Amino acid sequence: MKAMMTAFVACVLIAAAAPTILETLGYTTEARRTGDAVRLSDTVE
Repeated sequence: MKAMMTAFVACVLIAAAAPTILETLGYTTEARRTGDAVRLSDTVE
């Protein structure tokens, strides 16, 4: 039972900290959308 509660607490901590850590490392939605392979204009080539 103690191991299960520890795992639940670890999951909550990871889920709470992940967005902040990923944003700090540069893994944001805005960064993914502005890559070189993203078409930003509506013009047809």
